[in-house]
Amino acid sequence: MRSGLFRSGRCHSLAWLALSAWLLASPASAAPRIASLDWTLAETLIALDAPPVALAQVDDYESWVGLEAPPGATDIGLRTQPNLELLSELDPDAIVISPMFANLAPRLSSIAEVKQLAMYSGEGTFWSQSLALTRQLGELVDRENAAEALIEETEAYIADIAARLPEDTRPLLLLQFMDERHVRLFGEHSLYQAVLKRMGLTNAWQGTTNAWGFSLIGIEQLANYPEARIVVVEPYIAGVREALADSGLWRHLGSVQRDDVVTLPPVWSFGALPSARRFATLLGDALSSNMPDTSAPDTSPPDTSAPGTSASDTHTLGTSARDTSEQATTPDQAQGNTDARR
Repeated sequence: MRSGLFRSGRCHSLAWLALSAWLLASPASAAPRIASLDWTLAETLIALDAPPVALAQVDDYESWVGLEAPPGATDIGLRTQPNLELLSELDPDAIVISPMFANLAPRLSSIAEVKQLAMYSGEGTFWSQSLALTRQLGELVDRENAAEALIEETEAYIADIAARLPEDTRPLLLLQFMDERHVRLFGEHSLYQAVLKRMGLTNAWQGTTNAWGFSLIGIEQLANYPEARIVVVEPYIAGVREALADSGLWRHLGSVQRDDVVTLPPVWSFGALPSARRFATLLGDALSSNMPDTSAPDTSPPDTSAPGTSASDTHTLGTSARDTSEQATTPDQAQGNTDARR
């Protein structure tokens, strides 16, 4: 009798081991293979430990987002004109896009299921939208717990940086150059402003912004804020550094004359939690050091290969620095008018 039970129990154990092995090897337990045309979605997937197997414009992603692309990610070409043949060969389980690339959905859907996820929709705050996006992607790739961990860790991390900032930090002006005379000045609705609030810092710019959180202005308007400290987020468009070295408008700004301009490495201004964390890290380090910026514009040869401004990309600058993006009726129109990087 015992022998029979033993044999029976042993058979059940072997059957359970076989079933477990089958479950682990089955496609249902494997992480979904995702292709991403959008850098914001890609950076979040990477942070969730579910990196995309395909990514558009890998080199530009690293240059503008400032984060490394996953080692195994295949470059599928331009975000606006992906290599559909290569994408089909990769055979992803799903393709994630933002509304910016919605026109590609019909063609992409012939390859795999297309998931459209939005940030900067104009509804809700940056923080609420970034949390929603993180959770949506966590659900898509079966990383719900990782999504919650990413949210909690990011909020705690930024709070820790905020606690160590100098109390006498000046109000800040957060900007990126579009050419030597025009900047994007970031305020309400932007990633930069959201991080500033969580760090307890003041944005000197209280003017109106578009749904993407910026206003396009001439640098002469920066003279209205003589006490503010200027924070420039790289990269510079080719030729801008050299032009600023000879610009009377720039050299007479209060922050420039005090030699307290801060220049930060690239941070994806249209990103989500990973970019928010990166921005908090870089800004916190710069302000805590309380040292003059050593990478302010000089006369060194400019970078002639500014990422995202390739003539082959349909979202090039052209005369965009003089476009009135604030008059665009939708976030996508604003991006299309002035953003060489999306």
